Formats: sequence, structure tokens, C-alpha cells
Amino acid sequence: MKAVVLTGVERIQLRDAPEPKIQADAEVLVKIEKVGICGSDVHYYKTGRIGSQVVQYPYRVVHECSGVVAAVGAARSRVKVGDKVAIDPAVTGQN
Repeated sequence: MKAVVLTGVERIQLRDAPEPKIQADAEVLVKIEKVGICGSDVHYYKTGRIGSQVVQYPYRVVHECSGVVAAVGAARSRVKVGDKVAIDPAVTGQN
């Protein structure tokens, strides 16, 4: 798998990353197909921070995305493999 990471101010790389796996019954694995670049991503790229939030490098960017469910943990019943989903970065897995 590939991941885009910031490696410094105005420095970005495409790196190899391990394939993610479901590790808990409440998790859902999504194959990401589309991503958006938001204002946060631009600030992190340009300055390495937003206010008091300072990037720790390497830092994976892009948290607004959509894709297809690739695997579902045993405790999840509202989604199934093949469902198209959008990720809301403000909602945690506890919801």
C-alpha cells in the first residue's frame, strides 16, 4: 500500500506502508478511492501547524475521503463489504 506523508514544511513523499487489517470487532476497513484536500492539509503542508496543533513528522495527510468497505468486524451490522461510504473525520469509531 502507498501513503502520502509530510516529511517537513513543504516536503511531501509517497511511501510504502503496511496493509491495514481489522484488529477489533467494532472496526471497518475501507479501501480509499477518493480524497479531498482541506484547509487543514494546506496549513500542515505550508507551516507544519494550525494554531497549537503542531505536526509530528512523518505525518499522514488527507482525512476527508470516501471508498468501499473491504472488510467488517464481527460487531458491525450496519455496513457490509462492498458498501460505498464517506468518512467523516469528526466522528470516532465509538459512534
